[in-house]
Amino acid sequence: MLAFIEELLREGGALALALAGGAKGERKEDRSLVSEADREVERLLLARIARRCPDDRILAEESGGASPGETATGRLWAGDPIDGTTPSLHGRPPGGVSSGVMEGGAPLAGGFFMPAAGELFLAARGAGATRNGRPLPPLAPRAIDNQTLFFGPSSRKRFYKIDFPGKTVAFGCAAAHVAYAAAGAAVCSVVDRPRLWDILGPMAALAEVGGWAYYPDGRPLGLASLANGEKADGPVFFGLEANAAQMFPMLEKFERPRF
Repeated sequence: MLAFIEELLREGGALALALAGGAKGERKEDRSLVSEADREVERLLLARIARRCPDDRILAEESGGASPGETATGRLWAGDPIDGTTPSLHGRPPGGVSSGVMEGGAPLAGGFFMPAAGELFLAARGAGATRNGRPLPPLAPRAIDNQTLFFGPSSRKRFYKIDFPGKTVAFGCAAAHVAYAAAGAAVCSVVDRPRLWDILGPMAALAEVGGWAYYPDGRPLGLASLANGEKADGPVFFGLEANAAQMFPMLEKFERPRF
């Protein structure tokens, strides 16, 4: 399964790079951008998964994928053909391809590939996680100081006050935020209202290094609650639970957005 996911991500990433130069964006109903490159890469991913795993369900960002419901295998694939469409359209990394499969409400395997940056994250349940072929170590508790916090999407900053003493970075790519949280590159990552296709691929890596996703009240995120394409109910913290818990009081949500 892991070799197939790596092949899937590399092929999708190569196509995304090939199409990047001529891609033009258009607005979807939710005001986010989509390009023909997104659609082409998604068609590739869906076709490869359907051929390899015909009895699995697929949830995809642009097409919606298969209809809701259980399948013979109980497995669900979710992915984003180009997570980070906006930076990709403007020639900025880290746009990337994300794909993962879950079973029993937990990641079974997944990965995230940023072709322009050459960054590849892969993981399978019980087999550990890697970054560019090197094993990722377990996450460890960290004291809050000047470490980086990833927060996205950046457009949502009008809705929050973050009382964080370190640096706050927004990549414009939710999957990158989760992947780098798994790599320990930040004390924690916060993604506002993610969908399953945003996070499942890199969450396979996060789970393998001892991390998970949590709401500000400490509740773990249940991936099954996102299985039909719903958004998470508010901001979600990705990282080691002990580290994420330090961040919960630092985030304040406004009733109305600041302008």
